[in-house]
Amino acid sequence: MKKFIVLIITCLLALTMGVLAACEPEAASDTTPSGPKSNPFSFKGNVVSLEAVIDGVDDDALWQDEDRVQVHFANCDVTIVRRATAVYLFYKVYDVTPYRFVGTGDADEVTKSDSIEFYFDSRLNRANVPSADCYQINLGRDGRTRILKGATDSFTKWLALYNFEVREGDGDEYDYYFVEAVLPAEQMNMTADNAIGIAFGQVDRVDERNVDLQKYYTWTGIVYKGQYVDPQIPSTYVVLNPKSLEPGVNNRLYTYEEYLSLTGQGGQS
Repeated sequence: MKKFIVLIITCLLALTMGVLAACEPEAASDTTPSGPKSNPFSFKGNVVSLEAVIDGVDDDALWQDEDRVQVHFANCDVTIVRRATAVYLFYKVYDVTPYRFVGTGDADEVTKSDSIEFYFDSRLNRANVPSADCYQINLGRDGRTRILKGATDSFTKWLALYNFEVREGDGDEYDYYFVEAVLPAEQMNMTADNAIGIAFGQVDRVDERNVDLQKYYTWTGIVYKGQYVDPQIPSTYVVLNPKSLEPGVNNRLYTYEEYLSLTGQGGQS
C-alpha cells in the first residue's frame, strides 16, 4: 500500500482549504480564538495560497507547467516550479536498497538516512561559504527533517515554514519514493524575479546500524554541464533564473558563466 507521511514545520502549522498558514497554540484556560494581532506567525509572506495539493503525487497542472525545470542527478528526477510567492519541488527517487534510517530524532541523523536535499542561495551572493541568504533543507524518507540557514561561515539551525509529503511507490513504482514540497519564497528572501543559486543532494542508506561511518550510506550531488555543484560552497551553485534570458524560455538552469554571458556580465566572475 502507499504510505503517506505529512510533516508541517514551524511551531504549530495547519494546512486548511489549500492555504498554508501558521497557528498559535491554544491556552488551556481560554478557548476564545486568538485575533490576528496575537498570532506571532500571522505576517506578510507567511500565508501562501497553494497551486498544488501537497500529497506526493505529481498529477496537478502545476507539474506540467511549460516553465517547469527538470533535473536528473544520482537516482533522482527533480521538477522545480517557481512562482512569485513560492518554490515547488517534486523528487522521484529510485532506491532498490531496503528502506533505511538511523536514530530516533531529526537533525544530523536525517543526512545519514534515506533522504533528499536542496539548497538555495536566495540572493545569488556566490560566497565561498554559506551566508545569511543561503538555506539547506533535508527531507527524510521517514518524514524527519533538518533545515538550516547560513550564518557567518556555515549553516546553522533555522525555524521555517514549509510543507511537504513523502509517498512510497507501489505497483510499477515499487522501487521509488516521491517527495513533494513547497516553500514560501518571501521567507527565503526571494523576490518574484531575482535569480537564485541552487544545489541538490541525495542520501542512500544501505545499513540500519546507527553509526556515522560513510560506508553505510552514500551521498550524491549534482554535476551540471561538467561542473560539480558543492552544496557547502554557494559559489559553485547553478543559477535558476525566472526571467527570459533566451527567446521564449523562462525558469531555466544555467552555469554561472552562462548566466553572466546571457545577462551581459561576461567580464565578471
